[in-house]
Amino acid sequence: MMRKSVLKSLKKYIVVGVIFISLLTVSTLGLVGCSEASAEECDEVLYLGENKDIKALEKQAGKDFKIMLFTDLQLWANLFDNKKTYEMMDALVEEERPDLIIMPGDNVSGLATKSLLKKLISKMESYEIPWAPTYGNHDMEGVASIQWQSKRYESAKYCLFERGEEDLYGMGNYSISISENGEIVYTLMFMDNGRYIKYEDGSKREIYISEEQTEWYEREMKKISSYNKKQTPSMLFSHFAMPEMRTAIENLSEIGEDGYFYVPNEQGSGYCKYLPCAAPVNKGFIDRAKNVGLTHVFCGHDHENNASVFYQGITYTYGLKTGCSPRYWNDADSYGATVITIGENINFYNTVKWSAK
Repeated sequence: MMRKSVLKSLKKYIVVGVIFISLLTVSTLGLVGCSEASAEECDEVLYLGENKDIKALEKQAGKDFKIMLFTDLQLWANLFDNKKTYEMMDALVEEERPDLIIMPGDNVSGLATKSLLKKLISKMESYEIPWAPTYGNHDMEGVASIQWQSKRYESAKYCLFERGEEDLYGMGNYSISISENGEIVYTLMFMDNGRYIKYEDGSKREIYISEEQTEWYEREMKKISSYNKKQTPSMLFSHFAMPEMRTAIENLSEIGEDGYFYVPNEQGSGYCKYLPCAAPVNKGFIDRAKNVGLTHVFCGHDHENNASVFYQGITYTYGLKTGCSPRYWNDADSYGATVITIGENINFYNTVKWSAK
């Protein structure tokens, strides 16, 4: 009798669980509201160069160009977390009024990635501001393939995403230049490095920037500098930190009583709760990219790390986590956005909208 009672109770909980998941899925699907049809071209995009193959956004003369990072949104099955994230995004856009929004990967997560992505695209398009995403390790968790997601990004009017050259790793290797009166003042480079691979020692770790991607970066920057008739500076946006950032944090930081790695003021700012998660091998991308104008690298992925460090001529910076993803794989202290301004100098700061402390 006891066994039958236990089984009966167990079945009851299973049925309740299935109903809950079904309702949650239906609720998520009901929030789509984004057309899959091809959209018009964003009016703010310029095409420069002899072959009109340099995509650019115009910077107003005498005014800083403002970029906002929405880092690791990680929209998932919890509609309450998603609502809180969207409210935060709305407040940040209203407060900062950016010229461009960049999303350095892990935009969606979990199984319902198709409906989540459609809702996200609808939200981003509502701002009527150019925006540029790249991929992270969580974006591929559900049934939405990278090809399916890329097509949806490319069909959105204000989204500047490009799949990039077919012979490169992943998708989303592309560039956007910032121009002023026909001259390019900075180029923003986007690279897909948001996956794990298995190494010879059997460990599954962050992927490195490939030789083909490095060569593409060099070609792209040489083309832009040729148009500009001088070497043009660039900054990189990708999901994982670079090996050089890990080296910098490990060698330059001061370890506090809480075990955090604090960056000295003369080297940068902020702290890391743990060393940056980066590829265990270094294929020399940074050195080669630096030779063609790289000055800054922005990344996400490590939710709990909130630091910027200058090391061997390059400034490496984490975007402040934006999404309210579940605590068991997220223990960030603060949420909001990182804002970058391009003017006479490059400056950046965090706008915190919510703190876990």
